[in-house]
Amino acid sequence: MTDIYLVGVGGQGIITASKLIGDAAVVAGKQVLLSETHGMAQRGGSVVCTARIGDVSSPLVPDGQADVILSLELLETLRALPKASGKTLVIASTERMVPLSVSTQKLKYPNEEDVRSRFAGVAKAFVAVDARGIAEAAGAPMSSNVVMVGVLAGSGTTGLRREDFEAALKRNISRRIDENLKAFAKGFESGTKHRA
Repeated sequence: MTDIYLVGVGGQGIITASKLIGDAAVVAGKQVLLSETHGMAQRGGSVVCTARIGDVSSPLVPDGQADVILSLELLETLRALPKASGKTLVIASTERMVPLSVSTQKLKYPNEEDVRSRFAGVAKAFVAVDARGIAEAAGAPMSSNVVMVGVLAGSGTTGLRREDFEAALKRNISRRIDENLKAFAKGFESGTKHRA
């Protein structure tokens, strides 16, 4: 069983990312349950999704039980801290989308080191990814979510094959599929450096 806790903000494609993971599991013939919470997603609010692969009866990931935290936005990574434990791989995009509440109140937005230090001693490993830069290099600047799914796939934590994810991409993404496959491949290559 693999428990994946996904976080981001509205407009980043976090729900699409969870669907890609779910469909990859289906292609592989595995049971999977997904959930999503996206109340204010259209306004840049927090979005949380889960993907539980294996023999599970609930889509919710209990605190301290995530095998992977996949975060598309740096601040949102911190919100996922209660889900982490010594077995958790944290894969966090370095992308920053400063919430209006932070900018109007002149609060400090955490940098990568702030976030990394909060997970030190809690999670097994913390991997920071310049997903936006990788997506732009692949010719798919709006596909940082696909890059992050690629990093997840490359990490080997899901028990799913690269081909399973590529089939899921072809099922779900109709526009610019070649660029998205390239973005996924670049993310996958990055993820292999952090194989479980």
